[in-house]
Amino acid sequence: MSTEIKEEWKEYYVYLEELRQSGEINMYDASSYLRKEFGLGRREAINVLSNWMDNYAELIEKKIISRGE
Repeated sequence: MSTEIKEEWKEYYVYLEELRQSGEINMYDASSYLRKEFGLGRREAINVLSNWMDNYAELIEKKIISRGE
């Protein structure tokens, strides 16, 4: 699986960051939230979450997501 940031997943990255900031869940379970919110399949949701985790610093650096500080 490629770990580069995917343009088509930007909405998912923002959603995941909002979920992280809410403190409501353990982020390792966030793929189930992606599935419910966006109707993604299990594998795709896991891939999106893994990609968000792998690229977290770069997503912030490129201002795709904001840590809300």
